[in-house]
Amino acid sequence: MVDAERALRLGQLEERLGYAFRDRRVLDCALTHKSYANEQGHAIHYERLEFLGDAVVELIVSTYLYKVYPTAQEGRLSKLRAGLVSAEALSELARQVGLGEVLRLGRGEDQTGGRDKHSLLAAGLEAVLGALYLDGGFACVEAVFLARFGPVLEQRAASSQVWDYKGMLQERALSLFGCVPTYSVIHEEGPAHQKTFHVQLRLPRDYVCTGVGRSKKAAEQHAAQQLLKQLPTGQSACV
Repeated sequence: MVDAERALRLGQLEERLGYAFRDRRVLDCALTHKSYANEQGHAIHYERLEFLGDAVVELIVSTYLYKVYPTAQEGRLSKLRAGLVSAEALSELARQVGLGEVLRLGRGEDQTGGRDKHSLLAAGLEAVLGALYLDGGFACVEAVFLARFGPVLEQRAASSQVWDYKGMLQERALSLFGCVPTYSVIHEEGPAHQKTFHVQLRLPRDYVCTGVGRSKKAAEQHAAQQLLKQLPTGQSACV
């Protein structure tokens, strides 16, 4: 059984997640670290749910990336997923819902800052998602995860260094126009050891864009990223 004070805290977490568990005992288990279980002399803790939640998160994020980036190749998707499901990334999501506040930790783990450790928060979030999967099924946990964390996933994915925008643009330019983009430095500013570069990118049909970066390559990537947003989705070799 979950006592009244604990039930209140679990209810607050449910509100932040946007989901009410049918069986709060599974949620309570998902928030119980092994150090607490050992102190209390029982074996119920979140490691099995963490194992399940890890697979659930990978499937949710994989499906999300597959749908959002329909032209990305397997290698790029794998690298991007690795960044989105890393301990650091998942711990940031856990902090958004105040997971550290409701974790049950042993005294030693609590006193050494366990409530803010990347690895512990990430594991706790995976355990909660594993519990949510058991309580409501995959469609439910997917909906909850994307509703609560979708904007963060989108932001992190868009800013990831995994994307080779120049390569993607070259493929699109060859498909649409039968030619490759041209890049030219139009302005440099700052001291020699800390320059900022402005690069102009051109394609047929008056597609022009400017990118800025701390190196020529970075500026070219930025310009390519901007121009990709302007290109039509259709396939054509006409200039």
